[in-house]
Amino acid sequence: MAKREVSLFQAVVGLTLFATIALPIVGDSESLLDLLLRAAQDNFLGAVVLLIMIGSPQLFGLAVALAWVTGEEDIVRAPLTWLVAIMQGMLVLFGVNLVGAPVAGSLALLGFALITGMYLPYAAGVAAASQRERLSLRWYVRWGALLIVGFGLWVRLQMLGKVAPAIDVAIGAAALLLASLARRDPPAPADES
Repeated sequence: MAKREVSLFQAVVGLTLFATIALPIVGDSESLLDLLLRAAQDNFLGAVVLLIMIGSPQLFGLAVALAWVTGEEDIVRAPLTWLVAIMQGMLVLFGVNLVGAPVAGSLALLGFALITGMYLPYAAGVAAASQRERLSLRWYVRWGALLIVGFGLWVRLQMLGKVAPAIDVAIGAAALLLASLARRDPPAPADES
């Protein structure tokens, strides 16, 4: 059996990210789960679309946990890749729509969205042209965590002074996930003198 690309710690952090679906978004407000249940009463398909679009960071956390549970990269590769692509696309659309809006850092968010949006296909193309043939599951987990941290911090900037449990826990969990997947420098060659 091949070495798992996701550790138990990363799986627990992924579940923590998934659990933010039940936390209040701001203060004592509704959670994303409450919004989804209410939407499902009116239009089930609409609730599914809402879950995929708005709940993709939480679904991403669940996919990370499932990567550890299954231990099989191929089982979770497609859903994880799709979720990263959805988060990336939503980030670009959101960044473009906010240009000129009266919010703090709209151009910073647009820059983050465009740079990350251009790098994702570039990295996939470089991997496809190399002996690797594709990006690793670890790469997609790290990239998804980066997107969540970056966008989450921008959202947090908009809500300075407000309590935002779901957002704060999601940022913290994604930051832990990102830190646990940091690149490791190869060891220095041994001095043979």
